[in-house]
Amino acid sequence: MTTTTIDCATTRDAHLQAFGRLAPGLPGRGIDWLDRLRRDAFRRFKDAGMPHRGLEAWKFTGLDLLAKHAFSPVPEAAAEAEAGSDFGPGGYAAKLVFVDGRFHAGRSRRSTLAKGVTVTTLAAALGKTPGLIEGRLSAVDGAAGALWDLNAAFMADGAVVRLEAGAKLDKPISLVFLSSGAKHGAHHVRNLVTLGAGAEATVIETHGAPGGDQAAAFSNAVTDVALGEGAALMHVRVQDLGPGAVHTARAVVEIAKGAHYTSFALAMGAALSRQETDATFTGPNGGVRLFGAYLGRDRQHLDHTTRVDHAHPRCCTEEFFKGVLDDRAHGVFQGLIRVAPQAIGTDARQKNQALLLSDRAAASTKPELEILADDVKCTHGATVGDLDADELFYLMTRGLSEAEARRLLIAGFIGDVIDRFDQGAVAQHLHACVARWQDRDQGGFHG
Repeated sequence: MTTTTIDCATTRDAHLQAFGRLAPGLPGRGIDWLDRLRRDAFRRFKDAGMPHRGLEAWKFTGLDLLAKHAFSPVPEAAAEAEAGSDFGPGGYAAKLVFVDGRFHAGRSRRSTLAKGVTVTTLAAALGKTPGLIEGRLSAVDGAAGALWDLNAAFMADGAVVRLEAGAKLDKPISLVFLSSGAKHGAHHVRNLVTLGAGAEATVIETHGAPGGDQAAAFSNAVTDVALGEGAALMHVRVQDLGPGAVHTARAVVEIAKGAHYTSFALAMGAALSRQETDATFTGPNGGVRLFGAYLGRDRQHLDHTTRVDHAHPRCCTEEFFKGVLDDRAHGVFQGLIRVAPQAIGTDARQKNQALLLSDRAAASTKPELEILADDVKCTHGATVGDLDADELFYLMTRGLSEAEARRLLIAGFIGDVIDRFDQGAVAQHLHACVARWQDRDQGGFHG
């Protein structure tokens, strides 16, 4: 079989040309370790180029849209653009808003936080206390991949959330990343979330475009998470960018002894989206619970890819993802769970379900288990199907129109995975996002 690959040369060349011009103005300029980190990352990206379908991890998702336009980092002045409608949940402990990858103070809210909690921006941290974040920014080496390297070379801002040992937040921290509509703009945010031993927090990332902006844009986000012993983080990522956008996002998570990471990734916007989660247990008795959903229509392409590395004993992983696809939309779920020889007592479960509303929609699924240890419990499963005709008929006999019945069944299908994740205020926010997607007119995605 012949595999066609596109190297996205247009966007690649735009970034190669921009680095020399923009690097002197990026935050932290003159800090030796950071300058070296950016140069090395840029060199690796220059050599490797963009990911393509010829790579096993990208066999279902090509970044062909990046070859259509010369996406280039947005000039700093664009960050002053109007941020538009409010995004993210209410009732937050702090809210940081970024426009085109840079902090927008006028839209952000930071009240007095609990003792031991720091919420600031990457640019501010590099200007005041770069030594405190050097370890996290340098934590991943050159094997992380081209998109990581592109982010490392061009990261201009992002959020830095730090909880000291024992600190706890009872309200979420909201991080909102907006595309201003700058045509063919690219932005690369880097977020650092660090929880000390026994700390607890909820962080909600929202990537959106005011008014469903139509402009083509490229968003490449990285969130680095480090959980200390016994810490617990709930991490939500909602992708609701405009129909001309390309969105790639990666969460890299380190889970220490007895720590727990619970996440929900929702993809419902952009022409092309890929949300990755890489989780590694760095101690025993930890837990990872990964949930998510994609909602696609028209020609959208939405990809969830996860990798969990069980390198220590008695750790647990639960993964549950669902998707709804209409028209010619394409959804992807790839999930790899690795169990090292020493990781005895591992309990890992993985499940993916997709609902096709059109005979032209398609779902690709690839659950994988790589087990090198004995005395483990590991399962995986995947199903793809249509709306249940009997359930649809029953609801219509109860007085609902076909459209109302379909809406109710879709909400219930996605609501199942949301309620498995959470049943409080965060779940209500996710249910509202699903309802917003159902309210939209179809069409307009430029895949």
